[in-house]
Amino acid sequence: MKLFGWSTFLKLCGGVASFLKVQLIKKRGFISMAVCCFIFFFDTLCVARMSPYDIAMITWRSETPAELGFKNRLEKSPYPIRYHIFNADQDVNKLGNIITTVLQTPPDIIYVFGTTATRQVMARTTDIPIVFNVVTRPVKAGIIENWKHSGNNTTGVSSLVPLNSQLKALKKVVDYKALSVLYNPLEPNSRIQIEQLHRLSGQMNFELKVYPITGAGDVDNAVSSMGNQAHAVYLPSDSKISSLGKKIMQQVNQFNIPSFAAVESMVLDDGALMGLVPNYYDLGTLAALKAIRILNGEKPGNIPCSTLNYFRILINMKTAEKIGVQVPTSLLIISDIIVR
Repeated sequence: MKLFGWSTFLKLCGGVASFLKVQLIKKRGFISMAVCCFIFFFDTLCVARMSPYDIAMITWRSETPAELGFKNRLEKSPYPIRYHIFNADQDVNKLGNIITTVLQTPPDIIYVFGTTATRQVMARTTDIPIVFNVVTRPVKAGIIENWKHSGNNTTGVSSLVPLNSQLKALKKVVDYKALSVLYNPLEPNSRIQIEQLHRLSGQMNFELKVYPITGAGDVDNAVSSMGNQAHAVYLPSDSKISSLGKKIMQQVNQFNIPSFAAVESMVLDDGALMGLVPNYYDLGTLAALKAIRILNGEKPGNIPCSTLNYFRILINMKTAEKIGVQVPTSLLIISDIIVR
């Protein structure tokens, strides 16, 4: 069992070196001076290795609680960290420029948020360790070979919540026969979720209707087309959909359509009716543990990727009252957060 990290080992070595220097200087002579020079060199090496580790943090849509959890957990590690934070603002061209900047002075680790940004970073470097976070389906997205071994320079954390569990949770509130989905067709993760929803529609006996959204201008038309025909709307884990959350929910709630969001901010901040979601802060904490193992000397490809094994039920009672939906008491009792 590892009792302390590499940085702690270096501190001990530095202390021993300092003690020996004092003892050897007291004993004059050529041999003592030669040994002393060697120890001075080793001591300098120890100090150099104690300089901060550089972590470049690349976010796709500004910082989230996931990044806060990542940094807070690393603060408790024995490693001094220097962060270089970049926000791509959901702009692929800006992301490309950020990656170029990062690679000019290669960091010790690249932390990256989301499927799109992770794939772009992977395409540009195969040497620098990458810790991805909030990637829903990393295997299907081609980021890792399998959950135990990525087969490349990445490891990380998935935000996956079983889709059938989410749909069953929605069924407890609305017995829907027609489910509408707003999604971004340019987002690989969204396309994967649409494929899975098509399969589940047959198993769970509902009609699936999809409405693509690539920008704010598409929201009004998509929701108007959906209209009162939708029994419920599902909002997937999608950066574009999340960034347009307030505009989307304003329109959806005007039509009194019950909504289920796969991202917690859309329930807590934007007004979606409910969600079964991972805790982003905890995802960040889990990602930090991967980074610590890399700093300990492990290869990222040998560090298993993982996800949380618990999720939170969120209910927005303000929205429920506004659109006239009765949320069962049995669901409220087990909910983690209720917005009133």
